Amino acid sequence: MIDALDLVLRKVFLSHVPDLADSRIGFQPPNEAWRQLVNGAPTHMHLNCYLVELREDRRLRQNVRERETSGPQITRGRAPVQVRCQYLVSAWHGSPNSLQMPATEHEHATLGAVMSALLAVSPLVPSALLTPDELKGVPETLRERALAVELLPPEGFPKLAEFWGTMGRPTAWRPVVPFAITAPVHLPGTPAGEPVRSVAASYEVLPDGPAEVLGLRSAP
Repeated sequence: MIDALDLVLRKVFLSHVPDLADSRIGFQPPNEAWRQLVNGAPTHMHLNCYLVELREDRRLRQNVRERETSGPQITRGRAPVQVRCQYLVSAWHGSPNSLQMPATEHEHATLGAVMSALLAVSPLVPSALLTPDELKGVPETLRERALAVELLPPEGFPKLAEFWGTMGRPTAWRPVVPFAITAPVHLPGTPAGEPVRSVAASYEVLPDGPAEVLGLRSAP
């Protein structure tokens, strides 16, 4: 499920954020290795979209059992678990900021384009964003699903200082665009047996009364 979200987000950013190439969108930690990658392309903008946290949204939990039929087989299972995927997006220019190259301003413009892109496509519907070939990388249960996007939550990301403190050598605090996508995780069902196709009954005629049912049996 998470890799499918990465695929959709990559398509959103490529389609809506100017001057951004596929190879310059990363989902890895923005650590020293990422900074070296950015510095290796000094004239280009990079976008880091890091999945920082996963939580079940228990407000959406449904303690119900679902039945699915596939041919003669019936399965029974729980309703999907709704998982909130928290992302932090940061923009990185390969050049240091200067009068000749206002890299920080370019980064701010990129973050603004990211916010506009997420607002434009919310809720995310994979089938409306991806080509038929790209949709093959998305589970069928997600392809037509409208995935809720929570952009810029009021509380922000409370552990942002701790987050940047774990990314290697001391570096300047970078602004981020926090957002979350809530997506269902479908749990495997258990076989519930084959459906009943016919019922057979036997009767006996009594001398002084109506017919009496002697027995019933079902056949799959």
